Amino acid sequence: MKKPILFVAVGLAVAMMACGGAGKKSADSAVAENNKEMVAADASAPLGKGLVKNGLPVIVDFSAEWCPPCRQLKPIFTELKGEYAGKVDFVTVNVDSMPELSQDFRVESIPALIYLNADGEEIYRSVGFQTGEQIKSDISKYFSK
Repeated sequence: MKKPILFVAVGLAVAMMACGGAGKKSADSAVAENNKEMVAADASAPLGKGLVKNGLPVIVDFSAEWCPPCRQLKPIFTELKGEYAGKVDFVTVNVDSMPELSQDFRVESIPALIYLNADGEEIYRSVGFQTGEQIKSDISKYFSK
């Protein structure tokens, strides 16, 4: 009788933690595939230079479909993308589809939001689920001019 309770408790504990960098490959990798062309090949350029377009700062969401906190963040990220259109770009990178980029950015846990200035330089990162209000606060704190 105690074994099933232990398994349930362990399962709940694992589900509540932020996701690590390993897991099954996502079936939907269209966003990551589209972002592959944007990655800079110039080694002297800042790491995020290939993710910057339109001269706007960028928030890069490193995530995976199998990650519950990442799935929870997805609609918030989409909503903010519309709200900040023309001011901040939002890019999603699937860590399963683009492991090299995830390694280059030293992403060890997901979801990870990496804030890049308009030059592609990392200026801030947050790891774990973030509410819309937390992200808005970080946008005004790190992207205000």
